[in-house]
This record gives sequence, structure tokens and C-alpha cells, in this order.
Amino acid sequence: MDVKRMIIGIDLNRSGSQVCCYDRSLGDAVSIPVKAGSDQLTFPTLLCLVPADHSWYHGIEARYFAEKKNGILIDQLYDLCADGTSAWIEGKEYAGADLLAVFLRKTLEAAGAENPASQVAGIVITVPKLTRFFVRAIRQAYEVLGIPRNRGFLQDYKESFFVHTLFQSQDVWARKTGLFEFRNGQVHFSCLEMNFRTKPVAAYVNDGGSISLKGNDEQKDRMLVSFIRESLGEDLYSGIFLMGEEFDQRWAKESIRLLCKGARKVFGGNNLYAKGAALSAREKTEPGHLKSFLYVGSDLVRHNVSMELMVQGIAAVYPLISAGVNWYETAADFEILLDQGEELTFLVSRMNEKSRKKLVMPLPGLPSRPAGTTRLKVHMEYEAAGKCRITAEDLGFGEMFPASGKIWNEVMEDQN
Repeated sequence: MDVKRMIIGIDLNRSGSQVCCYDRSLGDAVSIPVKAGSDQLTFPTLLCLVPADHSWYHGIEARYFAEKKNGILIDQLYDLCADGTSAWIEGKEYAGADLLAVFLRKTLEAAGAENPASQVAGIVITVPKLTRFFVRAIRQAYEVLGIPRNRGFLQDYKESFFVHTLFQSQDVWARKTGLFEFRNGQVHFSCLEMNFRTKPVAAYVNDGGSISLKGNDEQKDRMLVSFIRESLGEDLYSGIFLMGEEFDQRWAKESIRLLCKGARKVFGGNNLYAKGAALSAREKTEPGHLKSFLYVGSDLVRHNVSMELMVQGIAAVYPLISAGVNWYETAADFEILLDQGEELTFLVSRMNEKSRKKLVMPLPGLPSRPAGTTRLKVHMEYEAAGKCRITAEDLGFGEMFPASGKIWNEVMEDQN
């Protein structure tokens, strides 16, 4: 494995995490075990601070030092990042991003990347669901590690499922593909389906139902058989993935027989999300494999945003935000000379539609100046797929018209 240009995927879960690296010689992502020679892939998502020398430990080591050396265990790392809260340790406040940076550094060191800034060519962190706090924490942690935005990415489990599946042979995803995830005594179903009539091919991951498995092995098998029939229905599936350590072929005999009907390809394992993250990191840094597909997830921005500007005396539409990109990867910064009025006007159109609507952002209190002598700095950033925050700041016009320092905010929300 090339340790100078490592491509890495990390599955960050509340209870446990995994790491995969893309192996160019194999053309696939491989899991990094917790310890050399071990087949254990998952390690606890926690940190431990040992007050004696103020050393940080993580994962399995963290629990050991907390128990044996009276360390301070931080087992809410995931929630601190997801909720944007902080932890007080030894009288000092630590934001989730600070703790996540420590956790990631230790994790990358264990994977062989002791200097992430120079060794990591691409990295994707995948989590069950992205919040704006999580996005901010991951971005800040990447910054601490010296990983720039064009090498550090993030995505949710659904997109990792999509990417992982599309890197398999076509007979796995030629029709619908199902995922049964076993976790905490429950089974959750998801379905990947694609519209091959569109260009690029539109791919969707839809949530199905969930059940709790109870009773002895025979009872659990019967419950799972019923859930499989309910989930798959009469639809045609070419591939099925079974994920989670709680699934065991020894008790799921009838379930396996049912899943394998109709020449369906059936796979089992526990590292689908980590592999999907590593394969996504490969695609983002060395694109090509997924160029004919568009993943249409709940995090996708569905609108194009532009402005009508005068360029050398000619009216032109200047694009600012393009639809088809995840909200957490979308932002725009620009400066504009305001010709007249006390407002900004944006043109908004839905993806694949030509008609545009106008969004007017008032600028109350803007100093009165001659036309073309008011310079504004504008920042656009999404807080969710359908929620864009726009900030405008008055920069004035040199010494002739000093900046007023006024700042205006507007939230553009998808009403459809």
C-alpha cells in the first residue's frame, strides 16, 4: 500500500468506528484491523485523557487506561460532534471538533498515516446522519490535521451504501439492491434503485421498515423471513447485502434460502460503510468510475442560484450555486458593485427546470451613495439541503466612501 498517497474511509458511529484504505493494486478498499494479526475491525468511538501526563488515548486503549489508570473517559464523542456541544475536562472546555481531531489523528496513525497533511491524498468520514454541527466539526478537525477541503470529505451512510454498491460488478446492481442492517437487536432495510432512463443515471436510497428480533434462533429466523418478504415484496432485486455482527447464518437458515431465490447475489459483512467511504474518497480524488451516475440523496441541493449582472455593459446571468451537489459541499463567496437600490436580487430555478423565480434580499440602512460606489461582500452557505444562509457586508468604496460595517442576513428556504 502506498503510504504517501493514502486514500482512507472512516465509518464513525456512536458505538464503534472502522477504517478502510483503498488499495490501488487490488482496485478495492481493504479494512484495517484494530491490531496487527487480528480480525477485529471495529473499535470504540471514545477518548481517554490520563491526567498524570495529559496523554490522549483512543478506542480500545482508551477504555483500558480509564479503568487501569483512572483516566477521564470521553464516550460521548459522536454526540458532542452531532449536537455542537462541548465537554469540560479538568476545568478546560473542549469542543467536539477538538476531540474529534485527536481521535482522527490517533486513528490515522494506527492506519499508517502519521503525517495526515502529507500522506493522506483523500479521506471520507461517513456517519449515519449529517447535521450542520457534524459538518462543522469534521471540517474543523480536518483543518487541525492539515487536510484541505479538496482532500477531506464527508457523507452519510446512504451515500456510502450507494458508492459501495456501484463499485461491485453490474450484475449486483442491474436491478434494485437491498441492504439489511443488523444493529442493537434490530434489523433495518434500505433499498437502492436507479433510473436508467436519465443521463446521468439517477440513483436513490430509500428507507424501508425496521423490526426487533426476539426469541430463540428459530423464532428470530421466522421473524426475519416475514420481514424479508414484506421488504422485498414482488420487486426484482439483483443484489442483497447483510450487514452487522448480529447476523449469523447458523440461525438464519430459512432467511438465507429466501434471499437467494431468483438468482439474487447475497453478501454478508460488517464493513460496508467504511468501504463505501474509502471508495468514495478514491472517486473524489481520482474520479471516473461513477461519472455516469448521480446520487440523488436527501442532502442534495435541488436549486440553481444565480444573479443577473452587467458585464461590460451587457446583461449576463452569473451562476453562484449549482444544483446536484450535497449541501455541505456547497458555498459561494463573491464581491459585487451595487448599481442602484437597496437590495440584492437572486434568480432561483429548480434542478432540470428552465423557469426562474426572483428572491429579493433587502439591505435596510445601506448608506446612500452614487451608483457603482457601493461594494458588497456576499457569502452563501447551506445549513441544510433546502436552507441557504446569505450574508452581505458593506465594504464601502475606498477612501471616498468608507465601509459602514453593516451586515445583512437572509435565509433562502426551499418552499417546494
